Amino acid sequence: MSGKNVFYKLEWSAVVTVIGILILFTIAVSITIVAPTYLDPSWINPSSAYQKQMYEVADPNLYISSNTSKGGSELQFVYHIKDKYTLLAFQESPSVRFVAPENLQKYITKEDDPTLKLTSDLLLLREPKEADGAFNAKAEAEKLVKNLQSEWEKTDNKDSRKPSFIIWELFKPSSDEGFSLGSSEGVLENWVDTNYTILDESTRQDYHKDPGVIYVLNPLEYRVSRYKFGPEEGWTYDPEGEIIANVEELKSHELGFRSRHELIFEGEHIYAIEGCWYCHSDQTRTLVQDVVLNGNEDYPAPPSSANEYIYQEITFPATRRIGPDLSRVGIKRPSRDWHKSHFWSPKTASKGSIMPAFYHFFDDDPRGTGSSKIGIPNYRFEAIYQYLMTKGTRITPPTQAWWLGKDPINTKEIIEGKRKLP
Repeated sequence: MSGKNVFYKLEWSAVVTVIGILILFTIAVSITIVAPTYLDPSWINPSSAYQKQMYEVADPNLYISSNTSKGGSELQFVYHIKDKYTLLAFQESPSVRFVAPENLQKYITKEDDPTLKLTSDLLLLREPKEADGAFNAKAEAEKLVKNLQSEWEKTDNKDSRKPSFIIWELFKPSSDEGFSLGSSEGVLENWVDTNYTILDESTRQDYHKDPGVIYVLNPLEYRVSRYKFGPEEGWTYDPEGEIIANVEELKSHELGFRSRHELIFEGEHIYAIEGCWYCHSDQTRTLVQDVVLNGNEDYPAPPSSANEYIYQEITFPATRRIGPDLSRVGIKRPSRDWHKSHFWSPKTASKGSIMPAFYHFFDDDPRGTGSSKIGIPNYRFEAIYQYLMTKGTRITPPTQAWWLGKDPINTKEIIEGKRKLP
């Protein structure tokens, strides 16, 4: 009888233990996931409208590829522009002017206009064409150049060189999506939060109502021409080439474009499997040495807050700093060339570095996985570079950038204990 009582007590003890573990697990999940929603909304809300638009609007619609079939060091950036979605600006400068039919003139921001005009109507720029219906863009462009040069001749600038002008035609494509040549290096996008107006009759997208917006400046129609030179086959941007029909063609095996969104998340995965987190932390703490190290004494970098990581699938705050903290590397080291050198030969780029070389980020792989005889970065490098460039660059809009001394987060008050993180 006593033996049965012992087993009976043991069984109940196991049940109580399991119930206790479940209760503790439920409390831990509630504290980690549910509580922050009610206690601190910054855990789940973007740090700024700029951060939200970069991840949700810009990244999925900026595409990157090398311009040869076997890879190459020259990259092409292409914006996927969607009608009634992407905001566009057509802004003239002293050397760049536009010609357009009368119904499109309203979209042009003149050189001396203080208010930037934006629209989500799908419009693009191209080299002026011969008569298209009633509008002859090529003839209008020639007339405009003559008028501009005539005006210059009336000024007192006779000692200076005669100016030259780039003239583009503003036109409306027949489709509801288009592609434009991008000049972005993949770090920041055009942003405006003052002195702008959206010409649309009504608000077409939620982000159009934000206190500032990302836009594409002077979108030049993207076309390509195929070529063959000896054993090399490839394609290149050509304003007289073939139109890109859709995103599927852009992402085809031949052209090989991938969105910045895809590359960033591939880079996050590479960062994890390569074990970068073992030596590098990803957190600027509320300590003087952290905010000054990642910024400087005049413009300290803001401490990390939870909402910086809400778009990541994995976060790597880490506990060790064998190498430098990377939470602000997008600002400290934005140069693609520097990162190429660093991954290829860390000791050359950073004296005394114990970081290993990442040859497999390049097509010149000593293990024989690449065919090129020179060190050309492959998609692995571009993916981890795009991931690293999100670090510190998306906390606030460029117009409020902490590295310019704006400090909208009041970093100095945080490290002095006068206020808490937002």
